[in-house]
Amino acid sequence: MLKKWGRYLVCGVLVAAIFLVYIGRLGQWQLLDGATYAQEAVVSSSFIKLTGVRGEILDRNGEVLAGNRPVYNIVYSRLTEDETQRNATLLALVKLLESVGASWNDRLPIVLDARGAYAFDSERQSEIETLKSESMLDLPADADATACMAALVERYGIDNTADKADVRRIASVRYNLERSAFSRTNPCVIARDVAMETVEIVSERAADLPGVETQVDQTRTYGDGTTAPHVVGTLGAISEEQYAAAAEAGNTYSSSNVSGYAYTDTVGQSGIELVFESTLRGKNGKETIETDSTGAVVSTTVTDPPEAGDSVWLTIDSRLQRAANTSLEAYISSGLTEDCVAGAAVALDVNSGAVLACVSYPTFDLNRYATDDEYLTELYADETQPLFNRSLNGIFTPGSCFKPLVALAALEENVIDPEDTPVDCDGAYHYYAPDYEPRCLGEHGEVDLTGALSHSCNSYFFDVGRMLTIHRMSTYAELFALGEATGCELPESVGIMSDPKEYTERHGATWYDGLTIQAAIGQCDDMFTPIELATYCAMIANGGVRYKTHFLEKITDYDRVLTRETAEPEIVEKVEIEQAHFDAVRAGMRAVCTEGTAASVFSDFGIAVAGKTGTAENAGHSDNLTFIGYAPYDNPEIAVAVVIEYGGSGNAAKEVAKSIFEAYFYGETEPADNDGDKGLAAADTDGTSAEA
Repeated sequence: MLKKWGRYLVCGVLVAAIFLVYIGRLGQWQLLDGATYAQEAVVSSSFIKLTGVRGEILDRNGEVLAGNRPVYNIVYSRLTEDETQRNATLLALVKLLESVGASWNDRLPIVLDARGAYAFDSERQSEIETLKSESMLDLPADADATACMAALVERYGIDNTADKADVRRIASVRYNLERSAFSRTNPCVIARDVAMETVEIVSERAADLPGVETQVDQTRTYGDGTTAPHVVGTLGAISEEQYAAAAEAGNTYSSSNVSGYAYTDTVGQSGIELVFESTLRGKNGKETIETDSTGAVVSTTVTDPPEAGDSVWLTIDSRLQRAANTSLEAYISSGLTEDCVAGAAVALDVNSGAVLACVSYPTFDLNRYATDDEYLTELYADETQPLFNRSLNGIFTPGSCFKPLVALAALEENVIDPEDTPVDCDGAYHYYAPDYEPRCLGEHGEVDLTGALSHSCNSYFFDVGRMLTIHRMSTYAELFALGEATGCELPESVGIMSDPKEYTERHGATWYDGLTIQAAIGQCDDMFTPIELATYCAMIANGGVRYKTHFLEKITDYDRVLTRETAEPEIVEKVEIEQAHFDAVRAGMRAVCTEGTAASVFSDFGIAVAGKTGTAENAGHSDNLTFIGYAPYDNPEIAVAVVIEYGGSGNAAKEVAKSIFEAYFYGETEPADNDGDKGLAAADTDGTSAEA
C-alpha cells in the first residue's frame, strides 16, 4: 500500500514539474520575450511613397507664376480593400461619383456607340495600341473593340451578363489600376481634385466601399495662367524617353530610391518646369506598413518624411509681362493686316542680361492647358501655333533695326566718319545703275549718320554696306549676338546672318554685290530672334558689354527663407569698339525717337528713349514691323525688342515697346491707345509708310 501511494506521489510530482516547466516557458514567451515574438509574428514590412511637394516658380517680386493648392483625391487602396468584392466596390464607387457629377479617371479607349456596341475611341490611338500590346492583352493589331472587351472581362473576372455600360465601367477602372501599377504600396487614384461635398458623400458610404479612401494631394496652379506660360512651361506624364534617361542615370523609383522617377510620375515638359526639374522636384518620403501573417495591418509609421522642392525665382517682372501681353494682343487682334496674327517682345536688364519680359503672342492659359483636354486639342490644332515661343525660337527679318550695327562696324573700320554724307538721296541708290537701282522710301538729300539713322535712309546704308563688305558685316553681327545663341537657360533658336557661302547652299545661286547692300538694311537672309535683337540693343546701350541672358534670379527653399543660389551677371564678351563710335550711333538712335521715325510715339515720352524702327519685307506676306530701343538714354537700364510678324506699316511695334517702358518706369500695365492715326496705321515721321 505504501509503495502504491509512493508511485502516485512520484507521478504527481513529475506531472507538476512538467506543468511548471510549461508555465515557466509560457511566461518567458509572453512576459520576457513577448515583444520579440510579436515582432517575429509580423511577416512583412512594406511602405507607401509620400510625394514631396513641387517647388514654386515666382517672378522677381515674389508673385507666384506656378504654385500649388491642396486637392482631395478619391483613391483605392489594396491595404484596406476586400479583394473578393473588388469589382462590385469599384462599380458602386464610379456610379456614386457619376451621381454627384464628379469625373473619374476613365483610361479605357473603348466606348459604347450609338447602337450600344463596343467601339474604339478613334482619338486615342496610342492607348489602343497599348491595350492590345503584349504587355497587356496580347491581341493582334487588327483585333476589334469587342474582342478587347471580351479579353478584359476574362482578365478581370467581370460578370459579362451585367449591363454593358456597367461592364465597361468596371473594365475601365480595373484597366486604370493595372496601368497605374496598383499594389499594396501604390494606391490608385480613381478621381482627382474632387469637391469637399463629394468627399463627404463618399465618406458616408465608407462602410460599403472597402478600400476606398480620401487622399490629400497637391496640384499645380498658375494664377491667371496667361502671364508667362511659354517661360513657366508645362507639366505632363513622364515620357518613355525621360524615363529611359532616368534609368540610365540610375534615378528610377525603388525601395532604396523613393525619389526616383516612376512610370506614373508627372514631370516638367517645357520651359522652367523642364529646365529646373531637378530643383523643383520634391524629395519623396516613406510611410512604413507592417502586416501580420494574415495580411492585417499591424502599424503604419512615417519613417521618412517627404521634403518640398526648392522654389525658383525668375528675373521676369510680371508687370512688364502683362503690359506686353495686353498691348501685343490689342494691336494684333485689331487687324493690322490680313495675315498678321503673331508677335513677340523681349525686355532685358542692360547691365546684367536678366530677362525682364519674354512674351509671345498668340499665347495660352496654363490652367486650362493642365485641366481641359478639349482646350489642349484646340491648341495643337491652331495654325497660329500659340504654344510656340516666338521670343526665343522665332526668327524674323529685322529690317532697319539692323542699321545701327552696320553703322558701328563702319565707324570702327574707318569706312565712314559720323559727319560723312556719302550719297545724295533722291529716292534711289544709283551706284549699280542702270542694272540695279534699289529704292529708298524717301528723298533725304545729303544726310550724315544721325540723319540716316533717324529717318532710316536706305541709300545711305546701301553705300555704307557696299564699302563695309559682307564679311566685315558678318564679323560684327557675331560680336553683337546676331545669329548667335544668347545663353539663356531655356531652349532658343539661333538666327541667320547673311553669308555668301550659306546663301549659295540655301538658294543654289551665286552671291552678288546687290545682296550685300540688302543685308546692310536688314534684308537678304538676315533673320534673328527677338532675344538676339534685345541683346544686341542692350550692348549698344551699355557700350559693348555682352551679358549672358538669364531667367534665373535665385533659388530658395520652399518657405522662401533660405537662399540656396543667387544668379550673378556673366559677361560673355566685351566688344572692343571706341566709345566715341558708340556715342555717335546712340545719338542717331536718340534722334529716331525725337525727330525721326519713332518721334510720333516717343518725342513727348517722360523718359528719354533711344531706338530704331524697322519694316522688313517678306515674300508672299505683309512686312514685319520691328523696333529696338533702350532707356533712359543717358543712363540705360532696360532694352526692348518687339517684332510684329506681317504687321504691315505703322506704329504698333513702337507702341508695344512704349507699354513696356511705361510699366517699367511708371508701373502702368494698361495698353497704349491703339485707335485712330496714333497707333494702327500712322505714317513714320519722315513722310513714308515704312522703312526697309
